[in-house]
Amino acid sequence: MSTIAFIRMLFIAFAVVGVSGTTAVADEAPAQTLFTNVNVFDGVNDGLLENANVLVEGNLIKTVSTAAISAGGATVINGEGRTLMPGLMDMHTHLSIVRELSTARHELSPLAHGAIAMKRAEGMLMNGFTTVMDVGGPAIYLKDLIDGDAGFFGPRIYSAEAFITQTNGHGDFRTRMEYNPNNSGGIRSWYEYYTACIADGVTEIRRCGRENFRKGATHLKMMVGGGVSSRFDPLHGLQGSPEEIAAAVEVARNMKTFVTVHAYTDESVRMAVEAGVPHILHAPLITEDTAKLMGEKGVYMQPNLEAVLGLTEENAAAFLSPASFAKWKSIYDEYPVAMEAAIKHGVKIVFGTDLLSQWNQTLAFDKTAALELLQLEKYLGAAGALRAATSTAAEVIDLMGPNDPYQEGAKGVVAEGAYADLLLVDGNVLEDLALLTDPGKNLVVIMKDGVIYKNTLN
Repeated sequence: MSTIAFIRMLFIAFAVVGVSGTTAVADEAPAQTLFTNVNVFDGVNDGLLENANVLVEGNLIKTVSTAAISAGGATVINGEGRTLMPGLMDMHTHLSIVRELSTARHELSPLAHGAIAMKRAEGMLMNGFTTVMDVGGPAIYLKDLIDGDAGFFGPRIYSAEAFITQTNGHGDFRTRMEYNPNNSGGIRSWYEYYTACIADGVTEIRRCGRENFRKGATHLKMMVGGGVSSRFDPLHGLQGSPEEIAAAVEVARNMKTFVTVHAYTDESVRMAVEAGVPHILHAPLITEDTAKLMGEKGVYMQPNLEAVLGLTEENAAAFLSPASFAKWKSIYDEYPVAMEAAIKHGVKIVFGTDLLSQWNQTLAFDKTAALELLQLEKYLGAAGALRAATSTAAEVIDLMGPNDPYQEGAKGVVAEGAYADLLLVDGNVLEDLALLTDPGKNLVVIMKDGVIYKNTLN
């Protein structure tokens, strides 16, 4: 058995063994569940559909009506005027990546990563996130376990698998003393197979993309500029050439899906957009001209505001290395300018968190995910922030075409024929988005795929 095959086996095994003793078992899905007396935020409209009733049959929403619904034998949940809304969708997660990256790569085994990732997936669902898009790191194994019959639970997972990075790019986590795996006899760390695929030139880009699709990726992720958390790549550096980005776009298009890119600077964002990339992560340094181009081409922007603007200077200095702190400080004042330019030119904003924490603090850190809604509310309003985390996020999933494994119903909406991924919130989310930042208290029902995972009412 090869080293990679052995590591793969261990990752799966410990994703199972590491959590099997503590995983809760979801309630059996009833044939029908009837929510009565609820005010519905449907994921699209600015207001609530008041005094409504919603019937779930199997894993889909069958009826949404302000009239009474007859459903003999259904499990009835009386919402008593609470808000029923779509489950939240986090479109920038790294389930299997934890800080510090150097420690995680060298000292945390794949066994630990698998166990942590599964517990994170469980926690994300209980925080109200019924769908996540993973944009770097092994996650297909988690999806398969969650979707199987082994008793594990978590959100729907869409995975890019290993992100594609150039040598010395954001994602090349080697130390200075480690050789490049492409010119020194092959991969020496599991990180360079499952988390980051180091690629230089069109041929290697294609190989990485195709390898990810072989693993089961639904989309691709490529680094086209420097990042805050990485050691060796300054923010100002461009990563990947137009030809290399176009190669990744070509590989994705051949699979009827898309590439998302990590990009901070205006030049890196524009290079990606001109190469055909439809979805940009971060983009805090874009100019109005580039925002206009993004709007004209229908490009989605997923900004991760809380990860930057949610930190005080004191907290950032304590949390980040000196080099990363300097990068953070350089973009802090620019994010609001970029957001205003994007909104002015009609760029669609998508919810995402990019939460990375110390390996032993991940569950508590993930509970802060909904704070991103409060950042988005400043620019989009409450309904707009919620759309970014529901129906607009679902539009990005639609870009995956036939690679989306969940094809039965629509996502991110409360509508007839949509998946029954639902939250019942104790309060009016359009008047107080902060309700969603305390899921333990305010999420009284959590349903995914028609299955009730939490119900404090019945």
